[in-house]
Amino acid sequence: MAKVITTVGACSTKKKPVGFQFLIGMGESSLEGSYSITGDTAIVSGEPLPGKPVIGSNFAKNGCKYCGNKHVFFCGCCNRFVCYDGRAAAGFVCPSCGNTAKVPAASGNDIPRTASLGGHVGTGEVVRLKQGEEVKIEFSDRRPLTRINVGVGWDPARGAANMDVDSSVVVAGGSSFELIYFGNLEHPSGCVSHKGDNLTGDDLANADDENIVVQLDKVPANRDKLIFILNVYDAKNRDQTLGDVRNMYIRLYDPVSKQPLIEYNCPQVRRGDLGLVIGMAYRAGGGWCFKAIGEGSRAEDVHVLAAESVNRY
Repeated sequence: MAKVITTVGACSTKKKPVGFQFLIGMGESSLEGSYSITGDTAIVSGEPLPGKPVIGSNFAKNGCKYCGNKHVFFCGCCNRFVCYDGRAAAGFVCPSCGNTAKVPAASGNDIPRTASLGGHVGTGEVVRLKQGEEVKIEFSDRRPLTRINVGVGWDPARGAANMDVDSSVVVAGGSSFELIYFGNLEHPSGCVSHKGDNLTGDDLANADDENIVVQLDKVPANRDKLIFILNVYDAKNRDQTLGDVRNMYIRLYDPVSKQPLIEYNCPQVRRGDLGLVIGMAYRAGGGWCFKAIGEGSRAEDVHVLAAESVNRY
């Protein structure tokens, strides 16, 4: 027997809360209509139909109560539906949370979803972070990502030959930590596995220079941070710094589709920096988030850099 459920959404034109009505049938639901509300008075505050696909992004009856828009998208940041005109937009601002994201054109088959800052990672979308920004490590339908592949890349600056930059992971909890690096490639729990060292950064075009496999469901309960760091090996004797490196980045991949989900391109560091905290995954609300950091260090040794990063973050 079909029934109607209402969820709080927002009108993108009038910037007001609006109630969206969904007709729930056998195994699926459809978008029916909308009505004016005051505040969060609807039955459901997020996605109303877990496990039941919403068929069609267009209203079966009238459009948005306030502006007449005939389509909606689902904001992956605040978990609310928003009306729009159905056209693709590169920098659409959600009226509920202020998040800016790319919104695809309405297809008539599925409700478009955004995947961006502070929200959920959606299949097929790459979240490109800026320094200091963060994002939840999960799919837009809230399926947990228990395993991620991490790729790190960099290039030697012109004239900087024989650069040896190493990526490492600090598995931390409180003041305690384990360092996973070229001299210790796997955490005892199996939560982090380093796939080896690239000695030059001269790899195939657009390929990662070093790769790390992270299994979030294996991180010990007394560890709540995975800090990703870079450092120049034997920097003092080689008379090299990260100022001799360009195009540093970190990417998080879906291990099934092999597609990148999160990417952070780090800005150029200070000339004298020998190490870099490029990003960090941390526990949050029963799940995990990733934060783009991009802060340099003068630490000459990777162990010193690891301890410094634990104290700092």
